[in-house]
Amino acid sequence: MPGADYRLMAAACRIDVKRYKAVLFDLDGVITDTMGLHYEAFRQAFDKYGIHVTPLEIYRTEGMPSMEVGKAIVKEKGARISDEQLKKLIDDKREIYRGLAAKDAKTFPDVPETLRMLRENGIKLALITGSNAKSVAGVIKKVGLEDAFDAIVTSDDTERGKPYPDPYRKGMEKLGISPDNCVVVENAPLGIQSARAAGAGYVIGVTTTLPEKYLDGADDVMRSFADIEECLARRLGRQTARN
Repeated sequence: MPGADYRLMAAACRIDVKRYKAVLFDLDGVITDTMGLHYEAFRQAFDKYGIHVTPLEIYRTEGMPSMEVGKAIVKEKGARISDEQLKKLIDDKREIYRGLAAKDAKTFPDVPETLRMLRENGIKLALITGSNAKSVAGVIKKVGLEDAFDAIVTSDDTERGKPYPDPYRKGMEKLGISPDNCVVVENAPLGIQSARAAGAGYVIGVTTTLPEKYLDGADDVMRSFADIEECLARRLGRQTARN
């Protein structure tokens, strides 16, 4: 195909499936198509204080806890709001998001099937997200994935969020799997940095939210969850069949 970027094609997946025993996924923008909902919630909350935010400003900070995103945006904009106002802003954002997610949260195509296929091949699964536990519980219930993961790490579980290694390190500890034997799937640069810092053996970036140039810290970059299904789940299935 003239002009195609073959690095983004599933056929170019270079992962050695025999080596890995666990896959750790980010939630928003990887498992669920909810980054637009987060942006809309932030937009409405910031608008109350006369602060305009763009999708890119929110997407680039994806993975950080909401309060840290708020602090980063306020600093970047040079806005003058008090700590108390910022706390209220973030509380409002979370409530707006939960309302939007209760109506519109959905998984990306092929997600449930891929997760099931991975588990059937003995791969442990974790969900590692910068959202808080209340929001995460609502979303995974809405999309029917309450029992899909062996471990879940939210912003309530670690003192430091992405890009620090703590969230992914915590997930690996919960799974009982060495970092070298873990694959991470992320859609944002801070999440990729976190996975790298935690020592993940292989990191896949997916361009559901940001262009490839923002994901250059990953070992592989893919367009969609369908590519991830082919790269991981189906290859693992074929490997198991050969064994």
